[in-house]
Amino acid sequence: MLKRTHYIIAVLLLASLLCSCSTQLSSPKNDNPTNSEPAKTKVTVVVTQDFGRELILEQKIESGADTNAMSALQIIADVETKYGSGFVSSINGVSSQYEGPSQSKKDWFFYINGIASNTGARDYILRSGDVEHWDFRDWSYHQFIPAIIGDFPQPFQSGYQNKLKPTSVVYEEAFSAEAELLAKKLEACGITKVSAISYDLLSNEAKENSNLIIIATPHNMLISELNNAHKKHGFYAYFEQNTLILLDAEGNTSRKFVKACGLIQAAQNPWNPKGVGSGENVAWMITGTDVSSIKSAAEILITDNDGLRRTFSVVINGKELIKIP
Repeated sequence: MLKRTHYIIAVLLLASLLCSCSTQLSSPKNDNPTNSEPAKTKVTVVVTQDFGRELILEQKIESGADTNAMSALQIIADVETKYGSGFVSSINGVSSQYEGPSQSKKDWFFYINGIASNTGARDYILRSGDVEHWDFRDWSYHQFIPAIIGDFPQPFQSGYQNKLKPTSVVYEEAFSAEAELLAKKLEACGITKVSAISYDLLSNEAKENSNLIIIATPHNMLISELNNAHKKHGFYAYFEQNTLILLDAEGNTSRKFVKACGLIQAAQNPWNPKGVGSGENVAWMITGTDVSSIKSAAEILITDNDGLRRTFSVVINGKELIKIP
């Protein structure tokens, strides 16, 4: 009986030793069991005024994975808010202005990747690579400007709310070479879902569900549709017959061009079934008074777009780059 008892004890000790060895092999001792770093969000925050003409600050930051647009702004700037802290009224001492119906109205508006946000800054959760752009501007003529060109190529590279639509560079035949080169430019920026499509071959599905860059004359149906709804799209430039009319911040005519003038401006895609303001995709126009000027405007995006940085829209008159409004 004693030998049997000793045998059972020996078996139990051996089993315990084996279990201990197995545990040590599969779970090595670690004084710091969590080696991985918390996920970081890397974004760029830009602050300008007067439709991007004056740069107040621009800074790249790293923050937590669930950082919202308001928190990111507060990291780099002195911010004052109102209406329950959801509305920015002042950044670095530049404050909202509203003196009455006959006076200028100025406030802060923000864009994510060149697309006007349809949520409050506290509700927009940033993703790595986003560009958060605040601009202090006059809104007496246009309160809503759905999209801007100055954060190129962000609308096509990062999208909005972590949703990225494919990009179609739509062209009339005279601009096929420029369209192909622009598509390659976007591919070089890491944008994989991009194609150059002849206007005649553009499907309704692509028109509704893609980001569009339209290279065409003002008489093209797509350009014409955008132009005819210029107030709805927040444009400060539009064609009236064969004349390109530029407006100032208050909606007054500032200049007119009848020749040698190109135009680049952006809207949110009006053919999206959810409508302008959905934030899902954009429609850019590259057009002008003549074929040569349209080619020159496209060339700026293809080869040297630094002059477009932080702008809302531009007119190219020969060698002159005119920021509008």
